[in-house]
Amino acid sequence: MYIGFKLENEGSPMHFQPDGALDDSLPGVAAEAVVWNALRQALGSDPGYLLHQFSIYNHQGHVTAKPDILLIHFELGFWVFECKGCNLYNIEAIDGSQWRMREWHRETETPLGQADNQMFQIKNWLQQNPETRPLQARVAWQYRLALPRIRRQEWQERFGDPPFLGALLFADDLEHPEQLRQTLYAAKKANGAPLNATEWEVILKTLGIKLGDPGDDPISYSYDPQAVIRRVQEQIFKLDEDQRKIATQYPEGPQRLRGLAGTGKTVVLTRRAAKIHADHPDWDIAVVFYTRSLYHQIREQISKVCQSKFDLEPDWKKIQVMHAWGSQNQTGFYRLLANECGLTPKSLERAKAELRDKNDYTTEPFDYVCEKLEKEAKEIPQLFDVILIDEGQDLPPAFYRLAYRALRDPKRLYWAYDEAQGIGSLTVPGIAELFGRDETGKPKVQLGGRATVLPHCYRTPKIILMAAHAINMGLLRGDQPLQGVTQKGQWENLGYEVVEGDFRKPGSTITLTRKACHPIDQEDFEPKVDPQSLLIWRTFPSEEEEQNWIAQQIERDLKQWSFQPEDLLVTGVDSFKKSRPYWESLKAKLKQRGIRALIAGEDAGQDIFRLPGHVTLAGIFRAKGNEAWKVYVCQFQNATEPGLSVEEQLRRRNQAFVALTRTKIWCVVTGISPQDHLAPAFQELQQAKEQYPYLRFPAFNKGSLRRIHEIDPDSEGV
Repeated sequence: MYIGFKLENEGSPMHFQPDGALDDSLPGVAAEAVVWNALRQALGSDPGYLLHQFSIYNHQGHVTAKPDILLIHFELGFWVFECKGCNLYNIEAIDGSQWRMREWHRETETPLGQADNQMFQIKNWLQQNPETRPLQARVAWQYRLALPRIRRQEWQERFGDPPFLGALLFADDLEHPEQLRQTLYAAKKANGAPLNATEWEVILKTLGIKLGDPGDDPISYSYDPQAVIRRVQEQIFKLDEDQRKIATQYPEGPQRLRGLAGTGKTVVLTRRAAKIHADHPDWDIAVVFYTRSLYHQIREQISKVCQSKFDLEPDWKKIQVMHAWGSQNQTGFYRLLANECGLTPKSLERAKAELRDKNDYTTEPFDYVCEKLEKEAKEIPQLFDVILIDEGQDLPPAFYRLAYRALRDPKRLYWAYDEAQGIGSLTVPGIAELFGRDETGKPKVQLGGRATVLPHCYRTPKIILMAAHAINMGLLRGDQPLQGVTQKGQWENLGYEVVEGDFRKPGSTITLTRKACHPIDQEDFEPKVDPQSLLIWRTFPSEEEEQNWIAQQIERDLKQWSFQPEDLLVTGVDSFKKSRPYWESLKAKLKQRGIRALIAGEDAGQDIFRLPGHVTLAGIFRAKGNEAWKVYVCQFQNATEPGLSVEEQLRRRNQAFVALTRTKIWCVVTGISPQDHLAPAFQELQQAKEQYPYLRFPAFNKGSLRRIHEIDPDSEGV
């Protein structure tokens, strides 16, 4: 079994293997690339499969056919395309089926015979199977010889109109997608009643077609990745007008910023911190974060803004960048506050031990130490004029209360959290849950209209972000979604546009799309990039094969595509502790290829995420908050591992969202999948790719969800 499809859905797009456009600069592939890319454009919205160098095996395991391009079209049938990159001069003479060649790698060619034989071998394989024998007779079969370097007129001037002229495709035919589409449909043959979806599934299963099964296929680009990176670099850090306004203003009183990964929250907070520091050098400022590996990134961003915008060096005694917890070697907000309160701060190990003594295996250690400090501290000293918190979704309510009390009036507490990214917890608390309610029932802390939404994602291309949301919420899982928002306004706050559908009518089809915010999604972006090439996935029968393939691709990234090791990140969907052997094995395989790799948090200091000349390997908790130009997301099958509790299902899907959205341009997703069916995570991912630039799913209501992302009115500060 493989990707599910609905034959009755005429808008269901073509499956492509490989996923992206072929690179016409690669030796031996140039002619095939021209034909492949032309067919992609002509038939991309049609239901079916377009396969490059797909192998047909006999019962002894030997390859009997490997057509250059095989089209399995649910309406037009089977098409075999033989591609020859010769020009007219290379063809010296044609004698029946034999072509005599000159200055060519063979003296003779029988290209039409090759195409006919490839088609026969495929038919014969289906004929030998009792299940497909009656079906193949009802399918139309055609072949074409494609000559992308020869134009029709020059051919006719040289060879006239031979009987086989109708089996030829010339450069003229391939240059105009709509014309090519009409040509193929004009040749449509009727061979009995059309096959239904179940019958097509039998044929595809017999042929062993499973998208994502990589074989030895490398990832290729039809453009220069380095040119794309340079172009994106020019634009990606430019803030839009809303962001600039938020970054330069710091209201009197608390403020919450929320938005998707890549909407610029960290950039806004660090720029605001630099602005405040420049305006009020005597103020005590704390910039707090949860992921240890963000330390250097945040300091660097603040320093850069201070130097470039305000011509000053930051005073790190007045603007302190701190991990939320801290350690013996590095001051953290909790440790600093505990010491100031005259209490001994607890380490992670100590907190876990105390929770074990209490037989408490549900409370998170950081929640525990913050709540304990809040209860035991006789008085919380007011240490800061401003506190800015990044990654707020990962911090417990007690931390916010401690931070609020540690501020001098007028309580300038600014915090940002990512929508749908609480990988350590399942809920994003509202204002009342964070700070409590007074005797009248109102939240003790009021935002007073200072809640702000950042809807535009500048870091991650929209095809990847939309797929990440589909996986995160379970929109395409074949059952009710697990989590999400159920109101049009909330989808718009996430940066979506509701094209059609009514959320008030559960079960009706909802169609969403996203605005183009990432530079690569803009119409005027050059070089032109096929969005489908930005999100690639592959499945493997074993972890070792998955690791070997990733190592091979990374070697190719570095040697052929000129990526720097620091441009690449490998992360995964699983706990690092459980997967430690996986990362060690992958690191060893990279080392065998002469590639140095850093396992973040293990091979260097806790705060080190990148080292010059090293590819970063990072568990999801280390990767969160970081980014890379190209990200490999491995062990993706774990996102939908069967048998998990609802809470763990949600955590895994949130981890998948975080992993996918670490990328600034390209994302390659890998994992393990059985031979006879595709793991659910990859089924959902492929459906999301096929639907792009839309997301289609049945409308759902709050009652069907296991987690709701919507924000209550109190949290909005109304």
